[in-house]
Amino acid sequence: MTIWLAITGYSLAWVLQARLAVHTQTPPRWQRVIPVLSGALAVACHLLALAQHLLLPDSIDVNIINLFTLLAVMIVIFNWLISRSNEQELLELAIYPLAVLSLLLLNYVPVSAVKLSTLDSLAATHIISSLLAYALLSLCALLAIQIAVQDIMLRRHQALWLFQKIPLMGLENLLFQLMLAGVLLLTIALLSGVWFIDNWFAQHLVHKTVLSLLSWLVFSILLFGRWRLGWRGQWAVRLTLAGMLLLLLAYFGAKWVLEVLKQSSWSG
Repeated sequence: MTIWLAITGYSLAWVLQARLAVHTQTPPRWQRVIPVLSGALAVACHLLALAQHLLLPDSIDVNIINLFTLLAVMIVIFNWLISRSNEQELLELAIYPLAVLSLLLLNYVPVSAVKLSTLDSLAATHIISSLLAYALLSLCALLAIQIAVQDIMLRRHQALWLFQKIPLMGLENLLFQLMLAGVLLLTIALLSGVWFIDNWFAQHLVHKTVLSLLSWLVFSILLFGRWRLGWRGQWAVRLTLAGMLLLLLAYFGAKWVLEVLKQSSWSG
């Protein structure tokens, strides 16, 4: 029941937000509050539904679907925090469908449990910092796509109301601020993973580690290029998407191969 309440809330919020996006004038405040309330209800139901799958009596189930669903709701929450302070609401049109997809997978796709019963401080640091990094860098990827689309529309003198409201330079500054925070968290995740994982080869973590390091390197190079050379525009968009693709392959790609194809798992 909670899953369908969440899906309904996200769907209603999406429809209302889409209508706001095509307005040519600032809508009344009440029209902007309703999608926020609908989204808040959806997030609350999302978390309740996830808790029923994630929390076991003596452990937590960190299978790929549960973690994807957790990541989706984290992205929604982070985007809220950002959009409320930066008046950046257009990403919700991409994020809400992602949240709905995660809930549908949670409800309909059966996967074997991956139980994590012991969680010391290093393991907790690794998992939490990894999820936070993925959420922030996922927002970076979505922002990069928006920047690319907005740039094309502005060149063609076509823009939605929200595109006209958010300056392109402001979006790029927000992108790199989020990226810096994401890279710092990813650094913590990689360092903590080195300490608490005993046998990288036995736990099938080599591919995950190499791809994660490559992603970290891409994002770090982009941040350095922004700082020293002023990189921006399409070059920044391409590198952001490349770094995020590597990160997705590092965790969810490798995790899918292990859990779905090989019926195995890693503990980190």
